[in-house]
Amino acid sequence: MPKYIVIHPITKRALEGMLSLPPEKNVLLKKLKADCTEDADWLRSWAIPELEKLYCEWDAKDPESIRNVFEKGGGTTVIEAIYEMQVIEGEDFKGQVLEAIQS
Repeated sequence: MPKYIVIHPITKRALEGMLSLPPEKNVLLKKLKADCTEDADWLRSWAIPELEKLYCEWDAKDPESIRNVFEKGGGTTVIEAIYEMQVIEGEDFKGQVLEAIQS
């Protein structure tokens, strides 16, 4: 299944409030995860309060499947952009870097 990054503009204050809650008390994110489907599953997010952005990683069939999850939740979350992405793992290159340095 393709991977996507979804970018949300969120105020610094709202992000800090969200980050201060333990997972069991974060009703918004618990609802988001509950609304996920086989076609769109939220994996993790990175919050950058200084930029007022939330970057969320999704496994999804397509961007519309992600939008459908947010519509199910009431459609009030702003989506700035959805981009398909490829993941590059640094661990995959660990041994290769050492070999290249020694050559």
